Amino acid sequence: MTGTATETPRATPRGARTPVGLVRQTLRLTRTEFTLFYRYRMALYVAVLPAIFMLPAFTVPNEEILPGVGAAAHSLAGVFAMAGMTVGIIHVSNVYAARREQMVLKRFRVSGVPPAALFGSTTLSVLGVVAIQSLIGVAVLAVQLDTLPKHPVLLVLSIVLITVIMSLLGAALTRFTRNAESAQMLSMVPFILLVAASGFYVPIDMMPEPLARIVGVLPMAPAIDLARSAYFGRDFFGGAEGAAAAGLDLWTAAGPALLVLLAWVAISVYLLRFFQWDPRQAK
Repeated sequence: MTGTATETPRATPRGARTPVGLVRQTLRLTRTEFTLFYRYRMALYVAVLPAIFMLPAFTVPNEEILPGVGAAAHSLAGVFAMAGMTVGIIHVSNVYAARREQMVLKRFRVSGVPPAALFGSTTLSVLGVVAIQSLIGVAVLAVQLDTLPKHPVLLVLSIVLITVIMSLLGAALTRFTRNAESAQMLSMVPFILLVAASGFYVPIDMMPEPLARIVGVLPMAPAIDLARSAYFGRDFFGGAEGAAAAGLDLWTAAGPALLVLLAWVAISVYLLRFFQWDPRQAK
């Protein structure tokens, strides 16, 4: 008999589970991350911490330093990057160290959950928290200082990039911690260094040139420059003078800062290759 035989589909054994895709796993874990975030006291403290960065700005008179740019508003526009850094570095490193110590991460690995789903869900949950913080920041600037972002797309992009970078770096940081307590202490070292190298409190223009060049290739200063430039429609990438820029001119000026942040995304992803899943044994 000639002709093409038709294969009969194999029946799925009873009780066998259909494999869950990466995206679906990530979204499921993200929902769990949100639930755990609001049950964790340390996480709530970290979520409120960026508000402390806003306090000094309210003591500064909002006098115009440039046309349409008040001193207080200019300072507050940098808080968006500070929020992503704070939650990413402190919260994520603490959470992953605690879960590794409790064997939670090892159970995830044994059960076949891909690392991309774990790191992706944590990053998405942090991004959700930072989004809420950023909306509050926009509302404060609008109500108190009558200022709204001139280029919201560039602002959102800067927030997303710095949050992704800091969340992944926070996870990679646990390579050097033994437990949650040591993670809390160790995370303060990069936290303080990143604050100092951000240009938020000390303008980069006031730093020695060699130091300013180093700070310029670290992630925080470009992220803050992006946020401020997007908020006021000015080119703050070349210094505090902030020439007016809009449309393609602003995106062109933002190109080097965006490339620095994208490079840090790649670096942070690479560092996760050395992530330690098993608890560190006492020597």
